[in-house]
Amino acid sequence: MLTSFFSKSNPINYLILGILIFASYFIVFFSETEMVLTAPIIGKRIGLGLIAVFAMLLLDFIIRKNHLTKNNTYGILFFTLFLLALPTVFSEGKLLVASIFILLSFRRILSFRSDKNSEKKILDASLWITLASFFYFWSLLFFIVLFVGLFRKPGDNYKEVLIPFVGFCALFTLGTVYYFITTDSFAWFFTWKPTISLDFSAYNQPQLLIPVAVLLTFLVWTGLWFFFKIARMQKKERPNAALIVLTLVVCMVMALASPEKTGAEVFLIISPLAIIITNYLENTKEFWFKEVLLWLAVLLPVLVFFLK
Repeated sequence: MLTSFFSKSNPINYLILGILIFASYFIVFFSETEMVLTAPIIGKRIGLGLIAVFAMLLLDFIIRKNHLTKNNTYGILFFTLFLLALPTVFSEGKLLVASIFILLSFRRILSFRSDKNSEKKILDASLWITLASFFYFWSLLFFIVLFVGLFRKPGDNYKEVLIPFVGFCALFTLGTVYYFITTDSFAWFFTWKPTISLDFSAYNQPQLLIPVAVLLTFLVWTGLWFFFKIARMQKKERPNAALIVLTLVVCMVMALASPEKTGAEVFLIISPLAIIITNYLENTKEFWFKEVLLWLAVLLPVLVFFLK
C-alpha cells in the first residue's frame, strides 16, 4: 500500500509529509521545553519548523531537476522518516540552517554539467558553502564536492578554479566586518573552528542508538549496492551518481567532526542517503520487499517516540 501511494508525485504526498515534519517539530518542542513561551520564541520555533519543511521540498526539487530518481516521492519519504527518528535535530537550529545552505550548494554543483552561466554557478555554490560554515564550521568540507564537480564539468577553463576562493574570501570578509561592527572585536574568528568531540556516550541511549543503527544498516547495505552499480549505469548517469556517493562520504566526515555528539549530526547524511535508498528501492522487483522496507522506515520514528 505504501509502495503504491508514494510511487506517485501527488500534492497530497507533500502535504502529508510537510504536516508530519511540522507537527513532530512542535510535539518535540512543547514536550521538552521548560521556558516561558513568548511571541518571539514561538515565532522562532515556527520559523525553524518551516525550515525543516523547506529542506524536504528543496531535496525533492533537486531530485527532480537532476533526475536522481524516478518520478516518485520515496526520496522525501525516507528523508522525512529519518528526520522524525532523530528528534534532537529539532533542537539544533544552526545545523538545520547549515543543511539548507549545503543543499543549495549541492543543487548548484549538480548543475555544473551544463556549461551555461558556469561562473555564476560556481560562485553561488562557494557562497552557499561559506555561508553554511558560519552556522556549522565543518560545512567547509563540502568544498571537496565543489572542486570534484568543478573538475568533471565540460570545458577547460582553469581560471574557474579560482572562483571558489574569491567567493569564500568575499563572504569571509563581510562576515568579519559584521562581527567587528556588532562585537567590536575579532574574537569570533578564534571560536569559529570548534574542537572535534569523540565522546559518543549519547549514543548509548536506546532512542538514539536504535535509529542510528538502522540508518547505518541502510547506509552499508544500499550504499555498497549503489557504489558497485555505478559501473553499470549509462554514461550520462555516472557523474551524478559518483557525486552522490562523494557527497555521502563528505557528509559522514562532517558529522563525525561535530563538536558535540547529540545524534543531530546524523541529519547531515540523510539527504544523500535518501537518494541512494530510493534508487535501491526502484531497482527492487519484489513488491513485498519494498513494502517491508517502507514500513520499517515508517515504524522507526514511532518506536523512537515510545522509547523517550
